[in-house]
Amino acid sequence: MALINADALTLNAREAETVSEVIFQRVFNDSDLAEFHEIETGIDVKTQIAFAGRLGLLGKKASGCTPNEAGGFELTEKFWTPVLEDFRIKHCQNDMPALLKLFRKSQRINPDFFDAVGTQEFGVIISAVETAMLENMHRKIWFNDTAAETIADGGVFKNGTDLGYFDSFDGLFKQIYTEVPSNALNRVTISANAGDSYANQALPEDAALAIFEKMVTAADERLVSAEDNFILATRSLADNYRATLRNKNLGSGFLEVVEEGRPKLYFDGIEVKVRYDWDRYIKTYQDNGTKWNLPHRAVFTTKSNIPVGTLSEEDLTKLDVFYDKTLKTNIMDAAYTIDAKHLESYMTVAAY
Repeated sequence: MALINADALTLNAREAETVSEVIFQRVFNDSDLAEFHEIETGIDVKTQIAFAGRLGLLGKKASGCTPNEAGGFELTEKFWTPVLEDFRIKHCQNDMPALLKLFRKSQRINPDFFDAVGTQEFGVIISAVETAMLENMHRKIWFNDTAAETIADGGVFKNGTDLGYFDSFDGLFKQIYTEVPSNALNRVTISANAGDSYANQALPEDAALAIFEKMVTAADERLVSAEDNFILATRSLADNYRATLRNKNLGSGFLEVVEEGRPKLYFDGIEVKVRYDWDRYIKTYQDNGTKWNLPHRAVFTTKSNIPVGTLSEEDLTKLDVFYDKTLKTNIMDAAYTIDAKHLESYMTVAAY
């Protein structure tokens, strides 16, 4: 038998003692918005976006003293319609377990124990909230819909979803589906999306290769030649394309390379940026229990054609942090204006 019997003692696992020992769950996309979008600042009220069409043919053989008249061009418009969003997060220091070493009272020199503003520990919380803000911006920019409804009400959002997080402005998918409808020449149909179950929505072998090829073929010459063009694609399409690359030798423009420590996909020399976050949002918020809503999606466009508008870019990640002595509460407030715009449909090919 054991020399010492400690069965009557309460033994705890060793607790994390420093902030550096805390591992926060990763977000699905913390990329800078500027990686995918031009950022237009100073947008706080309804603002006109004017478009000038192309002039047609010019120049005919001169005859007599009167020059040949040429046609004109049309002006059209869209509008930035930014919305003001905000949120508040509150933290009471007294809610922390008294013996939790991560937030030890003994380390505090602040005369008010409840005031955590400026401490290393609270800085970690602030950092986590700032990262979550950025992740939420990516979600809003693509998945927002002012007419959002749950599946029970004829929409595509999972029943029980709080639509207040999705209906403040129209995101890019909503705009693209409207401006690049199913019968448009610059729309590519992904037949697997019509499957009646998760299994039947699986992509067949080499499907992504064929989809990307159709997208580039359908693209306007101005899109193909644009310096900032790219294909944004769900992980499902990217993984299917990677499988093709492993099994086929398609040439130098069709490959996956590692640049600056990160893998990059290319289709015919065009970068394919994988939107892992799209897959996650579709599976989390657009699932009816049997199948997903359009689980495979790709958009061939340019950064400048899908800009994000805001009053100040800093507002999209900035927190107003302060301590309320009356409430004994540490408060994080955020407020920002935001909108996203799909500008010119001829500069987009949508696959869905």
